[in-house]
Amino acid sequence: MSAAQNLGWRVEAAVAAPLWKALSYAAPDDLVPLIGPLCRMIAPLRGRRALAFALARPERGDVSGLRPIHDVLEAAGGPQMIPPALLNFYQRAAAHYHAPLGQMLAMSLPAGLGALGAAGVPAASQVAVARLSAKALGQPPELRGQAGELFDYLRQNGPTALPELRRRWPRATALVKGLESAGWLAVGQQPVCKDILGRPIGHEPAPERLSAEQEAAVAAIGAAARARRFEPFLLYGVTSSGKSEVYAQACRQALEQGRAALVLAPEIGLCLRLQGLLAQRLGAETVAVLHSGLSPAARRDQWARIAAGRARVVVGARSAVFAPLDDPGVICVDEEQDEAYKHEDGPRYHARDLALLRGQEQACPVVLGTATPALTTLARARNGGLTTLAMTSRVAGASLPKVEVVDLRSCGRLTAGFLSPRLHQALRQETAAGRQAVLFINRRGFAPALLCPACGKTVGCPHCSLALCLHLDPPRLICHACGHLARPPAQCPSCGADGAQMKPLGLGSEAVVQALARLEPQLRLARLDRDAAGSPAKLGEILRAMADRRLDVIVGTQMITKGHHFPGIGLVGVLLADQALGMPDFRAAERAYALLTQAAGRAGRGQDQGRVIIQTYDPAHHAVRAAASHKPEIFYDHELAERRALGYPPFCRITLLRLEAKDQAVAQQTALALGRELRAAQGDLAADIQTLGPAPAPLAKAKDHFRWQIMLKAPSAAAASRLLNLALHRLGPLPAGARLLVDVDPLNMA
Repeated sequence: MSAAQNLGWRVEAAVAAPLWKALSYAAPDDLVPLIGPLCRMIAPLRGRRALAFALARPERGDVSGLRPIHDVLEAAGGPQMIPPALLNFYQRAAAHYHAPLGQMLAMSLPAGLGALGAAGVPAASQVAVARLSAKALGQPPELRGQAGELFDYLRQNGPTALPELRRRWPRATALVKGLESAGWLAVGQQPVCKDILGRPIGHEPAPERLSAEQEAAVAAIGAAARARRFEPFLLYGVTSSGKSEVYAQACRQALEQGRAALVLAPEIGLCLRLQGLLAQRLGAETVAVLHSGLSPAARRDQWARIAAGRARVVVGARSAVFAPLDDPGVICVDEEQDEAYKHEDGPRYHARDLALLRGQEQACPVVLGTATPALTTLARARNGGLTTLAMTSRVAGASLPKVEVVDLRSCGRLTAGFLSPRLHQALRQETAAGRQAVLFINRRGFAPALLCPACGKTVGCPHCSLALCLHLDPPRLICHACGHLARPPAQCPSCGADGAQMKPLGLGSEAVVQALARLEPQLRLARLDRDAAGSPAKLGEILRAMADRRLDVIVGTQMITKGHHFPGIGLVGVLLADQALGMPDFRAAERAYALLTQAAGRAGRGQDQGRVIIQTYDPAHHAVRAAASHKPEIFYDHELAERRALGYPPFCRITLLRLEAKDQAVAQQTALALGRELRAAQGDLAADIQTLGPAPAPLAKAKDHFRWQIMLKAPSAAAASRLLNLALHRLGPLPAGARLLVDVDPLNMA
């Protein structure tokens, strides 16, 4: 060994920075016992302190020239915030989505877990909990009055927090102290998190027995879990067929096997509903929730509960796919077709696909539940890549709703600009009979644009190639791409005409609610969209009002169309199906079919059959016909044939390359240079890959960045990845100010 070598402890780390290779550091002797795979550390990087993740335990070796680790963020003897068992999962995910491993790891953590002191784990809140003592369990006392009631409650419900007891018995503190002094109760402190759900959204009593289809599904999932075998399932059930109950029973089976469970939902509203259901079935203390609606502190608290094993069932939106469960026994993905599972900021991952990858890595079944499978999912099931668990009937003998299509070309004058005579009549009939109604329009705000009649131009966003959306509550113009806010102008920005003469163009959910309130003032109305439900608390308030039948009509965007179970809804009206059908995207029909079917599925979940009225200018479209007839094969067979003819997914894999820069010329020139290298590399690899572009993106400017893009159509994502890596190697560093975004299996083509 050379005399110049300096023996010590070396550790390889992925740093939370745009670095594609691991860095080597020296590990101080006192920190070595704390360092293991995926342990969080603070490491030096270019004169600053950076978050880093160990890739293995330190090893003895030459540390000459290596800078030492500053600190370790995991507590000695405490849980790691990312279990070591997930290392290979993260490595495969980062490679697939062309993301630096350190950035993928850092992105998955709640804000703040990369900047804690050496203790590492956030301090959890504590609450006093009363439980029966060993003495009481051996020889139950004879108690009367409120003391007896409280004791019986604990005997039936188990350990209970004092705040909960005080809600039932105002004198609970004194009662508990008396019973504790007599030796009948024991009181201790227990870590808790803030109740982020509150009262569940509607009560869903456990069924007396599962349907035959539910039992078969639970049995198949349980068999794979017991064998510790990865098996992907498509739980393909009509709306209201009881898919959520299957998730609950699969989670119960996982807990009985000593394992954990993960349930993903695409939106916060569905997270709230599933959390309430699972808390009712499995106990609130075992359920944690992860989604963007939580405060940073609440999210850290939930994450720490999961990492410490205090919560074994996790419900969450897409980022919950990274939840720190070391041994899940089942992973369920509700509404698997929903595009909200695609992350559009940072690494462009898809939570459904990562759930499948995680199931592979952790040897557990993965259940993809839906009434409207994505075409890629359905094609995979038909080819044998997924086991289909069919659920063809609604639970409790309920019937699918009767669907009627109104041809807007010949239906006559629309009341208030959006209600056909047939839908208006049905709305009055259903609400007069005491049933509720949903009106679906997939547009937020009052109007999608503000038009100047003098020059014919709309008010545009100064940062994006988009019109500003008009909102009236309060009055403002908003860009739904970058969030830019502006007041309605006093003059037209283009021609200077009087701003008071500018006209709203199109129709949004705000306009529908305002017009309906004037038209039918006796109705109790609410709006459900991202603006009206700006927080989980507000969202829960609206959903609970609907569940409690304190609302007659709810006007909503797609937030109201999926997963919610309101037995009182007798009518669903789709105001304009063509809003989804007319989008310039090869997936437009698929989105439209899913929205129409899911919206229709909200009706008739109680004793009455339910009615659905779809208003459209294109009643012959295969998506409309399939949704109206409850015959999905009409849509899927037609759409798969079209996709095959055009060479689109599921018959190829698409990778979208987007070049962005604040300088338009830099964006264009970088895209052209990458396009040349891709075609040259394609010749060398003799790859069967189509390179389309470069061309300006449909949304040519967003957030002050000009955008060009290239589309790769390849037989596999791996083939596209090999081509891209070779082209980038030849291209070398990107020019200053340019950035490349790689989107594997993109859903947003703009």
